[in-house]
Amino acid sequence: MGMDFDFSMLKPMDILDLAIYVEEEAKEHYEQLAAWVHDPSDEKVLSFLKRMAGLEELHRSQLAELREKKFGSTPPNYTSNIAWEVEMPDYEKMGDTLSLPQALELAVESEDRAYQYYTEAKDYFSDEESLDLLEKLRMSELDHKRMLEEEIARLKG
Repeated sequence: MGMDFDFSMLKPMDILDLAIYVEEEAKEHYEQLAAWVHDPSDEKVLSFLKRMAGLEELHRSQLAELREKKFGSTPPNYTSNIAWEVEMPDYEKMGDTLSLPQALELAVESEDRAYQYYTEAKDYFSDEESLDLLEKLRMSELDHKRMLEEEIARLKG
């Protein structure tokens, strides 16, 4: 699923605001998965999910810092009260009987969407600082995908 963005209709501040919301969603998703884990005795899974949530929070804070630097306290044009569905799973695919590896496979799809978001967003910035951060975040999404795939393999192993 995931929301389609027409970046040509957004201002750079909007793109940063939406990216902040996307990273907040991702953090919440990993925290929800950690709470959902049926076997809390699996410390490796809980530790992994908490680590992923922490990485998403790091991304959010990096974006918020850049946004503050570039746009100060200008109020956002969009709200965080709706689901942007970039870095959160497609809950329609989840159903009622989803295994943890299946949930992580949906998270892989979310990381793919985030990678695509940052790929497209980069085209709407010209300053080096923004481009650098967006590229780092874009590449981090690939790293997150790799980490998820390794965890899925471990769980299925």
